[in-house]
Parts: sequence; C-alpha cells; structure tokens
Amino acid sequence: MKVLSRAVSITIFLMTLIAAGCAAKGVAHVESIAGAESAINQAQDSKATIYAPLELKLAEEKLNAAKAEVAKEEFLKAEYLADEALMDARLAEAKSLSGKAKKQAQEMRDSIETLRREIERTQKQKQ
Repeated sequence: MKVLSRAVSITIFLMTLIAAGCAAKGVAHVESIAGAESAINQAQDSKATIYAPLELKLAEEKLNAAKAEVAKEEFLKAEYLADEALMDARLAEAKSLSGKAKKQAQEMRDSIETLRREIERTQKQKQ
C-alpha cells in the first residue's frame, strides 16, 4: 500500500511538472510577442519607417508569422519568430536613431559653414 501511494504521489508530481512546463511555454511566447509588439511600436515612434523601412518591415512580418504559429499551437516556433521580430525592431530603431543623428550632424556642419562664410564676408567688407 505504501509503495502504491508513493507511485501515485510521484506520478502526480511528474504530471504537475509537465503541466507547469507547458504553461510556462505558453507564457513565454505571449511575453515574446508582447515584447516584439512593443519594440515595433518604439521603432515606429523613432521614425524607422523613414530611416530603416526594410528592418521594420521584416520585424512586422516575423511578428505576424509568430502570431500565425500561435494559432497553429506551434509555440516554440512562435517564440523564436517573436524573438527575431524583437531583434529586427531594435535594429530598425537603432538605425533610425543613427540616421536622425547623422542628419542633425550634417545640419550642424551646414550651419557652421554658413557662419564661416558670413564671417569671411563681413571681414572682407571691413577691409
């Protein structure tokens, strides 16, 4: 009787672990998809549609593919695709920020050049 009770306890314990593992996988893909959606929104806010449209599009496509995998209950594939979408979105945001910084730097160089010319012109007039 004691052996049977122990076997039942072990079986219940193992089933609980398996169920928890399945539940954790379900949560993981949901978190991955939410993270990818958030990263895509941040990339869009940083004007990635202008500075990194290809990377942003890839991120959106992978996110949609991840959602399709969830519908097919392919949670591992969904999590993988969502993680890729997250990385693509972060790349798009970084490229966008870099593009904006380059544009600002060029505008500063142009302003400095304009000021330099103006200074030269006024010095020539004084002579």
